[in-house]
Amino acid sequence: MAKSRFGLDQKKFNKGSKIYTKGDKADFAYYVHAGKVNIYSPGGLLLGQIGEGEIFGERGPSLDESRSITAEAHTNCILYPISEKTLKEKISKTDPVVRAILRSLLMRLTDINAKSEDFWRNLNVMTSLSEKSD
Repeated sequence: MAKSRFGLDQKKFNKGSKIYTKGDKADFAYYVHAGKVNIYSPGGLLLGQIGEGEIFGERGPSLDESRSITAEAHTNCILYPISEKTLKEKISKTDPVVRAILRSLLMRLTDINAKSEDFWRNLNVMTSLSEKSD
């Protein structure tokens, strides 16, 4: 891992590179210093795009779960990994109400990602059936 001029570890990913895949161990969240990252459901649905100044990959380390989605560099990227330990320390030091809100939002994110993929899959089935009946 390269060091930035600030002494922080950084990881560089070329456009199209996988940052992590569903099922991978979730050791880090990532801060996007430069570039854009696409987030995909297990079935390949584009769930969103993360840009400079944003964080992604926080769900797994925060909830002690493996990766539930795939992250891929949409452009060349410079990312700063945030270790599971650091993430949990920061969360543990925050107000209990904020911790509860964060956990609730992370659980809802998991749920909405699954529902989005189910909707997308059902829409594709319905579209393919209506195309055949025309």
